[in-house]
Amino acid sequence: MVMTVFGDLTRAMSAIVLTTFGEPVVFHLEGQAEALPGRGVFSAAHQEVDATTGVPVSTVQPVLEVWQADLPATPTEGDAVTVRGVHYLIVEVRPDGHGFLKLMLHKGGGHEASAYTDP
Repeated sequence: MVMTVFGDLTRAMSAIVLTTFGEPVVFHLEGQAEALPGRGVFSAAHQEVDATTGVPVSTVQPVLEVWQADLPATPTEGDAVTVRGVHYLIVEVRPDGHGFLKLMLHKGGGHEASAYTDP
């Protein structure tokens, strides 16, 4: 595999971001027999949504950003993750093109996530 300067810088920056802002998480991925520990940068920022009524509604969108190379398998929609003891369903996976995945989450995760416990 040929390494590029940009690729080397991206990997170095990712390590710094995960070390500084990352926290432990537990992945529950389809096809994996056991829960998988990992690290990610979690946020649950408020968003303003216009429900086509003209009246803005405030909502929270939990997001977990992870370095894809740190995972044995790529998370997909329907997988689950536990962050800060709370189960979330992964509802969308957005690769950034530089090795990070932005996982859009739904709190509670339905029956898929509730079946899992942290190791």
